[in-house]
Amino acid sequence: MKKIICLLSITSAFFTACSDMEVPAPDDFTVSVAAATAKLGDSVKFNLTGDPDNIVFYSGERGSEYDKRFDFNSNEGTLVLRFRGNTRAGATLPRNISVLVSTDFNGEYDEKSVKAANWTNITDRATMAANTATNADVASGDINLDDLKVEGKPMFIAFRYLSENPTTTAQRYWNIGYLELVNMVPGNDDYYITSTMAGGLFKVVEFAGADNQWTINTGQTANHRLIHTANPINKESDDDWVISTDFQVFQTYPGKPVNIKDITQKATATFSHMYAEPGIYKATFIAMNANREIQREVVKEVTVNIIP
Repeated sequence: MKKIICLLSITSAFFTACSDMEVPAPDDFTVSVAAATAKLGDSVKFNLTGDPDNIVFYSGERGSEYDKRFDFNSNEGTLVLRFRGNTRAGATLPRNISVLVSTDFNGEYDEKSVKAANWTNITDRATMAANTATNADVASGDINLDDLKVEGKPMFIAFRYLSENPTTTAQRYWNIGYLELVNMVPGNDDYYITSTMAGGLFKVVEFAGADNQWTINTGQTANHRLIHTANPINKESDDDWVISTDFQVFQTYPGKPVNIKDITQKATATFSHMYAEPGIYKATFIAMNANREIQREVVKEVTVNIIP
C-alpha cells in the first residue's frame, strides 16, 4: 500500500510539473503603436510580436475599458427600443394604436393598476406602418428612451389598441414583433436587455371590447408577435392593452474586449482599430496561454491620442 501511495504521489507531482511546464507565460508578447496620435476617422495600427494562444483587446472606449472590465454601468450607453409592425384590413382611419412607457406601473396587470400609472406616449418617436399598408413589416427605427429612465425604477412598455368610430368604421389589424430593448454603447457591442417577446414578457389587460383583444403568438421564439385582429363595423368599442414585464434598464455589465486571436489561429503581426470619438485612450492587450487548469497572461498597455 505504501508503494502505491508513493507511486500515486510521484505521478501526481509529475503531471503537475508537466502542466506547469506546458503553460509558459507569453513573456515574448509585445505591443507598440505605429503612431501614438491619429486623426479621427483614421485607423490606429498596433504592432504585435510573439505567438500566445489567445489575444484580446480593450480599446479604452466606453464599454471596452480594461479597468472597468467587471464594472460597466448602463448609464454610459443609450437606451433604445426597436420593433417591427404591420397593419392591414379595416379603414384608413387615424392610427388606432399607441406605444407607451411607464416607470411607476406597479406590475399588477389589471385595469385599476394600469390607469393608476403614468404612461408616456412615444408613438411619435417611432416609424409606424402606414394605415394603407398590407402585411409589410415596418421597422420602428431606434427609439431613444434615455429621457424616460428613472434611477432605481424598472421600465414597462405597452401597446394600446383603441377603437376609432367603431359604429361606422372597420378597425384595422395590427401585428407587432421583433422587439428589442438594448443599451447602445459607442465603439462597443450592444447590451441587450431583451431581444425577444418570448418567455411571458407581455400580458394582456382588457379595458373594453370582448370581441377582439391582443393575442401573443407563441410560434418560434424569433417570430413571437403581438397581434390584434381587425374589428368590424358595429362591434363594441375596443380599448385593449398588452404590457411588458418590468425591464431593468439600470444594469452593470462587464466591459467587452475584442478577440484578436485564439489557439486555432496563426500569430498576427498587426491589429488596427478605429476610434469613434476624439480623446486619449488606454488601449490594453491581454495575451494568454492556458490549458484546462492553468492560465498565464501578460497585459500590455498603449496610450493613443485621437485628435479631431
